[in-house]
Amino acid sequence: MVFTSGHFFFFFLLFYLCYIASRKHLQTQNVTLLVASYFFYGFWDYRFLGLILISTFVDYFAAQFIHRNKEKKLDKKAFYWLLLSISVNLSILGFFKYYNFFAESLTQLLSVFDVTVSAFTIDIILPVGISFYTFQTMSYSIDVYRGRQKPTQSPLNFALFVSFFPQLMAGPIERARSLLPQIEKTRTISYESFRHGGWLILWGVFKKVYIADNLASYVYWASQKGGAQTSLDIYLAMIAFSFQIYCDFSGYSDMARGLARLMGFNLRVNFNLPFLASNPAELWRRWHITLSNWFRDYVYGSLRKLHPSALMNITALMLTMLLVGLWHGADWHFVFWGASWGITLAVHRFLQPFIAAFTKRHVHMKQYIHWLGVTLTFHIWLILCVFFVYPSLNQAFSMAAILLTHFDASQGTASDAARVLFYASPLLLVQAIQHKQGHLNILKDKPAVLRIVTYASLLLLLWTNGAQNLNEFIYFQF
Repeated sequence: MVFTSGHFFFFFLLFYLCYIASRKHLQTQNVTLLVASYFFYGFWDYRFLGLILISTFVDYFAAQFIHRNKEKKLDKKAFYWLLLSISVNLSILGFFKYYNFFAESLTQLLSVFDVTVSAFTIDIILPVGISFYTFQTMSYSIDVYRGRQKPTQSPLNFALFVSFFPQLMAGPIERARSLLPQIEKTRTISYESFRHGGWLILWGVFKKVYIADNLASYVYWASQKGGAQTSLDIYLAMIAFSFQIYCDFSGYSDMARGLARLMGFNLRVNFNLPFLASNPAELWRRWHITLSNWFRDYVYGSLRKLHPSALMNITALMLTMLLVGLWHGADWHFVFWGASWGITLAVHRFLQPFIAAFTKRHVHMKQYIHWLGVTLTFHIWLILCVFFVYPSLNQAFSMAAILLTHFDASQGTASDAARVLFYASPLLLVQAIQHKQGHLNILKDKPAVLRIVTYASLLLLLWTNGAQNLNEFIYFQF
């Protein structure tokens, strides 16, 4: 069930009526929410419910034993339980997402040494959301081990933490210390939460159906079908893809947060105007924030502690970004994309003191330097998008070479640019307002008339120009 489908509308309406009816009984309300979450996940493929139940079972008991052994100062036993939790989750993720990739890569590596082996691959369906809920449950076990989280005693509450359906498929990746207290306490649904939740859902649907899905056909033609052959066409295709993937993924996050708000929950912001970042490090602090923070806290931070040297710092950064690339897909072009971002971040870290010193000496140029940084950062993003979009490294390198060396256009470039701008213009307008106001909720404290006009305008655009074909969210495949 895609959030923008009719199936989901009727599912959520029926669920929400039951949810509201049980508002005076927290246990009943949580049971209702858990059943709805399992139904929602099982609707995709009921067989994968077993995987989420395994993660839930293992991590619930692992956390209990970690905590008990920690209290008894038995750190070694606690570590074994942590290792069990991580091993089970990574084994599930590794088998379903990476088995074929590593099998084929090993075969190719052996062929370099004239060893011929047939790759034994399996026809595996990737379970939707597996990269998200395995990371969420692992963070719980790790936090309990580190003493940052006390384990919940309620299997029901923990199961709901793992399977909470608004953010189950594509995040935000929540931490137990944020979501579990909201599950354990009675929730209230105020007029403000209903209004804000409704706005998030509408804006998320608009970004997905009007912007992302309308741009999808052009991006597919330009990149996958070879429609973009000149530098300006490839450049435009990367811009269109950037808007597409941003609106697709942030649209999901907005809808997830909006649905949660209607139930009295607060989920974390997952995107904060990433294309207005003035440097690569800031971009990653604004893009897919919950995943970036996860890798920062559980991978990069852990690796840095191994040794205080600058070399270890850069090594940790490179390994982390390699894993970020691999997280996005089991293919070498994703790994190269992650490595390229690791190098970019390392170069920025080296140059940062010089940039800061230059800005300090030329305070009157601070705004110009800032917007120059925004422009350069966005163009780095566009160039590296080539390695994200194209399905093979050879093709990506060919397109990157054309993009950077052959500065020409085709007859249709101008009309294609007008098409991309037509669908992206509402996003650009809203983000300009968000940047000026300094927060994302542009309708906060605004008169009712302005809110109604905004809602009506978005609904009219959806009605007249919304995409007819409903596409799955891009990050479902990750």
